[in-house]
Amino acid sequence: MFPGLLPLMKGLIAEGRLRAVQQVKQEIKDGDEELTLAKWCGAQKGFYLDDDLGIQLKVREIMTQFQVPKRPKGIGIADSFVIARAALNGTGRHVVSSENAAVGNPHKNSNIPFVYDQIGVKHIRFLERLRMKRWKLS
Repeated sequence: MFPGLLPLMKGLIAEGRLRAVQQVKQEIKDGDEELTLAKWCGAQKGFYLDDDLGIQLKVREIMTQFQVPKRPKGIGIADSFVIARAALNGTGRHVVSSENAAVGNPHKNSNIPFVYDQIGVKHIRFLERLRMKRWKLS
């Protein structure tokens, strides 16, 4: 739909400003409708970051604090790795997703924007990012 987006994304990856965690790679290859996305992401050198012990420990901490068993929604495995990576990368960076803040009692049904707010990581929606960069997609 947005042919002008791919060159912009490739540029961010080449600059080291756009990355994803390995768990996202596993998540996007599960759905047939996302096969094109999985292939494109897999072809981008340096796009997926390796998980180290620090990330794994942070994931455990996040899941202990924010995962509620048997809830209908909320953070999952890939979410927790994205959150952990952002938390360990420090300030000045943010995570881009399409999620809105949790509805209802977010302590019982946490999602990415809620958890980021709780741990002090900046979260922004994809369209906001496009507006910030003043990208025009053709």
